[in-house]
Amino acid sequence: MADRSANQLANQSAKADSDTGLTRPGDSAGSVGGTAPPSDIAGSTLPPPPDPHRRVRLPSDRLRLVGTVALAVLLAVAGVVGHRAGCDLRQEILHRAAAFPRFMLNVVQVLAFLSVIGVPVALAIERLVKRENVQVVDAVGAATLSYLAAFSVNVVTSHYEESAAAQAIGGATPMQVQLAVGVAVVTVLGFSRSQYRTLFYTAAAVGGLAVVLLGQDSATGVLLSLLLGRIVATAWLSVRGVLDTRPGIARILAELDRDGFRAHPGSVRVLEPGADGARRFRVAVEETQRADPPESAQHLKQTKQTARAKQAEQTQQTRLTEQAAHTKQHKQLLDLSVLDQSQRAVYLASVVWQWIRLRGPVRRRSFFSLRRTVESEVLMAMAVDAAGIRTPRLRSTRQVDQDTALLAYDHLDAPRLADLPDRAWTPGLHQSVWALWRHLRNRQLAHRELTTDHLRLDPDGRLWLTDVGFGEIAAEDVLCRLDGAELLVSIALRVGPARATEEAVDALGPDTVASLLPLMQPILFSETVTKALRRHRTAGEHPADARPTAGRADVVSAIRDRIVALHPEADDVQPVSLERVRPRTVLSVVGGAIAFYLLATQLTGFQMPKLNTWQAWGWVLGAAVASGLTYVAAAFNLLGCVKERVPVGRTITAQVAAAFAGLVAPAAVGGLAVNTRFLQRAGIPVARAVTAVGVSQVIGFSCYLVLLLLFSAFAGNHQKGSGGLSAITPSATVTGVVIALAVIGLLIAAIPRLRAFVLSRVKPLVTDIGPEVLQVARSPRKVVQAFGGAVGLPMAASVCLWASVNAVSGSDVNLAAMGVAYLVAKAVGSLIPTPGGVGGVEAVLTAGLTAAGVPSAVAATSVIVFRLLTWWLPVIPGWFAFTALQRRGAL
Repeated sequence: MADRSANQLANQSAKADSDTGLTRPGDSAGSVGGTAPPSDIAGSTLPPPPDPHRRVRLPSDRLRLVGTVALAVLLAVAGVVGHRAGCDLRQEILHRAAAFPRFMLNVVQVLAFLSVIGVPVALAIERLVKRENVQVVDAVGAATLSYLAAFSVNVVTSHYEESAAAQAIGGATPMQVQLAVGVAVVTVLGFSRSQYRTLFYTAAAVGGLAVVLLGQDSATGVLLSLLLGRIVATAWLSVRGVLDTRPGIARILAELDRDGFRAHPGSVRVLEPGADGARRFRVAVEETQRADPPESAQHLKQTKQTARAKQAEQTQQTRLTEQAAHTKQHKQLLDLSVLDQSQRAVYLASVVWQWIRLRGPVRRRSFFSLRRTVESEVLMAMAVDAAGIRTPRLRSTRQVDQDTALLAYDHLDAPRLADLPDRAWTPGLHQSVWALWRHLRNRQLAHRELTTDHLRLDPDGRLWLTDVGFGEIAAEDVLCRLDGAELLVSIALRVGPARATEEAVDALGPDTVASLLPLMQPILFSETVTKALRRHRTAGEHPADARPTAGRADVVSAIRDRIVALHPEADDVQPVSLERVRPRTVLSVVGGAIAFYLLATQLTGFQMPKLNTWQAWGWVLGAAVASGLTYVAAAFNLLGCVKERVPVGRTITAQVAAAFAGLVAPAAVGGLAVNTRFLQRAGIPVARAVTAVGVSQVIGFSCYLVLLLLFSAFAGNHQKGSGGLSAITPSATVTGVVIALAVIGLLIAAIPRLRAFVLSRVKPLVTDIGPEVLQVARSPRKVVQAFGGAVGLPMAASVCLWASVNAVSGSDVNLAAMGVAYLVAKAVGSLIPTPGGVGGVEAVLTAGLTAAGVPSAVAATSVIVFRLLTWWLPVIPGWFAFTALQRRGAL
């Protein structure tokens, strides 16, 4: 009755205010937790009641599926490799198992079989008693698929029993069907009691051991049977989904009611999920607070009056007590964030990858415990509020159940800075934004996603900070500066790099802005900013209006250049090294493992070269001289592309240093980095240095194509009958190259997206490199240096390979055929993400020499000699050259 009268009074009051045109405090567009606007209450509906048969696909199931498949593949590969290496231990196990009574092993096997089947049956019966029929149906479906999968594997392996793969995983029937079926059922149903779990896995382990000791299967087959059952079950759950047992909106509103917030059921709005996968709602609530007795009541209580006055006092006291007993109800909007433990597993892979890739404090804190996550968010919200920074107030924190938590914030009805029109980005707004960041830094608070999406501006011109759940308190200064760097990039994406940088310098000073440069690395930014940079780069490369957008794509580089222009001392600031592992490093490790395998297979026929004659040593010396000339040719190729005067000797030393840098970088990448840095240290601007290196690469590529065609044409003139070893004919090679180039050209011309992609890459190349090529063409000396070096480098390398083959084989081979083999191997090596193209280059060279008529054993040995002279041995002088140039400030 009291609630109904309060609602009527509130409605009448609201109607009176609307009639008179007055605005109550807290009703403005930028209010926090104020009265809910009619559009937010009347126009929204309560989500439908939860369907008891509603299914949801959990990210955790997909993650388990991927992990189990990866483990099964790894186990199968290990079994195959071990079998081929002769590490099959089944015969040894059978010999040792002869000491055990076979009858006892059979009894153990039968008991284990009964337990492995009995536990899933007991779990199914228990679920049926509880009327959970849907889970039982899922378990039966998964069990059926597991049986069919295990039976199919056994049928296939029985037909190919003698194959290496079948023998590696257990022979004719490697799959234990009962294990696969049992694991599938318990994976779907789960264990209601810990005793069931202990009994099942103990029986599976003992039964598997008995099978291995009896010689019926291998350990690999038993483990693969267990993994097969789990793969089928998790795949079933990933496709079908599981019953949604998460607390519904009614349960969430009930928790709010227990905390003193009575919700209006018709005002619930479902919002987009949060960045962490949290369910989000908006709801209008009434907060109940006890009214304190007024001071007049205390005064009347202490006043001594006559009997009539006492009676009046009692009447007044009764009225005040009834008024105090009533609750004062305030309508307001709350934003609810519901954290579900099951939804957090989707971010496990990205969190693990970040911890592997990054080091130091920049790694984002991620708690696998739901309680730790909630505690961290609550502490951050309290710290921001205590620092005097405007942020939506945290009104309620509740644990809904064991795997679900609720956080309720005041709703902030104010636009994000990212959504403001251009005219709203005044210098005053920039000053306010950077003042807020400076205040956060002074209080050692790191937001970790400080972007324009998480800053709001109310109608009074005040800034509000939102979404502080990922922040850190007592943060290191590097995290606060990282917030500043990310905020600068976010503003630059909105107003442009030039204006964003200038406004930041005006607000903070050049020194403070320059301190953000070491952290201006996209890998350190949040996923939101990284995606925005990628979209901006794509829009710059493929503008819809087809207008030139030079310099628009790389926002981070534009900011860096602008800071250096405003504060030249910042040019020497180096980025902070916070990457532990780069994706290229992972590719290099994987590629190196594959390369090692390929190289090992190529070395099966390796034989030590017999250099017991002066002629053989003469060929080796000639190969070494040719290897050294490649560095001279590379130096002249670079000098010919630079207008400025650069010392020749130091340039040759830089090319030798590039041999050492290439040891830790894929082919050609290390050389490009060393040359660019060398030219920059020689006094050439960064843009000019990059362009000069690009011109040298273009000239080198054009000469590479010409030499490939020439070598291919001359390779066939030297046939086996004339005493050589070449079998490469010009028709096949030249025709193949011409056809390949023609097909590529037709594909580019026929596919619009591919054509646009190529044009977007070629246009900047022509725009930047074209003028430099014209400058080179105006000087005959530069033309000779550039093209002479571009031709001399592959020629010298081909001579080195030719001399290496002659030193090993003792007979004359065709130089043109060696040139074709080298050029093809160089092209393949540039595509392999391993240092120097290790593995791929050796494999292609060996195959090319074999195709040219060189015996496989001689080809493998010749390739090793060639790679020693051109790749491995130059690393030693390359290290000395690298350190010497660094000491002199030339690198």
